[in-house]
Amino acid sequence: MIKRRPDPVDERILRLLVRNARASWRDIGLEVGLSANAVAQRVRRLENDGWVRGWTVVLDPSLAGEHGTAVVLLRTATDVDDPAVENAMAAIPEVVEVLDLTGPVDYQVMVRFDSQRQLSEVVNRLRALPGVTGIETRTVLREVLRRGN
Repeated sequence: MIKRRPDPVDERILRLLVRNARASWRDIGLEVGLSANAVAQRVRRLENDGWVRGWTVVLDPSLAGEHGTAVVLLRTATDVDDPAVENAMAAIPEVVEVLDLTGPVDYQVMVRFDSQRQLSEVVNRLRALPGVTGIETRTVLREVLRRGN
């Protein structure tokens, strides 16, 4: 739950963190005119207020031994129970991201897989979810750009 809106200094801190989440509080403080302790306090408040939802490491899939990534586009019936479908997608370990979309496609699902067989099994599991009316799968050739998760 968002408790308050960030002020202009908070917004600058957030932009700096998106650019480089590993920047030190000291370096951020130099950019925004605050001490390292003041930056740390603001970041903790931004976390508590729901603006920063988490910190993560994004591995290069090729170095992590993963074979590939696919984008699966799902269409669902209008009367589908969204939380049930979303929880079912989240329970599939190969699913690494789910986006709820507007337009003719309801969900974009990012899948990481080790083999074509594994991808096929995941796609079949997604296709079998209640309310799924259509599915398209696209294999990612290479990742060109990824910014601040």
